[in-house]
Amino acid sequence: MPLVSVVTPSFNQAQFLEKTLRSVLEQAYPHIEYIVVDGGSTDGTLEILERYGDRLRWVSEPDQGQTHAINKGFSMANGSILAWLNSDDLYTPGAIATVVEYFQTHPEAMFVYGDAAAIDDRDRLYGLRAHVKACDRRSLVEEGDFIVQPAAFWRRELWEAVGPLDESLHYTMDYDYWMRAAEQFDLHYLPVCLAYERIYPLAKTSKGSIERIEEIEQVARRHGGSGLPRNFRPEGTANYIWRALGSAARFDWKSARQDIANASRLGGSVVKVFLYLASMTLFSAAGVPKLRLLSNRLRSNRPIVWPSTS
Repeated sequence: MPLVSVVTPSFNQAQFLEKTLRSVLEQAYPHIEYIVVDGGSTDGTLEILERYGDRLRWVSEPDQGQTHAINKGFSMANGSILAWLNSDDLYTPGAIATVVEYFQTHPEAMFVYGDAAAIDDRDRLYGLRAHVKACDRRSLVEEGDFIVQPAAFWRRELWEAVGPLDESLHYTMDYDYWMRAAEQFDLHYLPVCLAYERIYPLAKTSKGSIERIEEIEQVARRHGGSGLPRNFRPEGTANYIWRALGSAARFDWKSARQDIANASRLGGSVVKVFLYLASMTLFSAAGVPKLRLLSNRLRSNRPIVWPSTS
């Protein structure tokens, strides 16, 4: 049975870390190599890692950020199947055995991803991530990211062919990696819920704002796209308008005009742009994650198919 290597990058997330560790260590599949790469946390993370130290490998030292930590973890890994799980996300029971079975029954598959359920910082469930679907390189570049990172797994052969994550990227190292993988391999979609993705105000994706949107556009153009993928445009437009309003309030008309020009360039659904702006107005920094969770609950109309745990 193949060895599965899971890497968790960690930095000051003791609030969630133990649940993440247990979601890996309590998998029924017996051949898991678990590596935690911590960036020198000071919040109680090390005490948690020490408690589980006989069941995983871990290192805690300053690094160059999340992407560097993930690459460092994979450089230590020995498995023939690879994945990373951020320190605030979770695997569902039976997830890894389900993925291994798929790889064994589909020897041509190099990259497999499944469904993921959305949860908040209190573990409340908001249904399956509604945007996940079968995709290819073209749809990733032009439409959006249909892969939820903690639900993705790949063979070592793919990692060796595609290379490590791009450490110059802060928000989109996973999205870029899916596009790079799709240049050489088919992406296999398995409609089984393999992970929980935690969406909350302090998550990096939630805090990204315009910097995240601009990095998404940069990556899409790098892979031949015409600009920001369609599914990200309402969020991008709302962020540019929001920043323009702030600039106008400070009488910085030049910056405001530039952001309005960017908002006009992106366009997107007027209703969705309005919803983003309304959530930002009502809830400030917490507005976007709140909107994502509510929208997911309303749009998630598929029943959850859980992995078999027998």
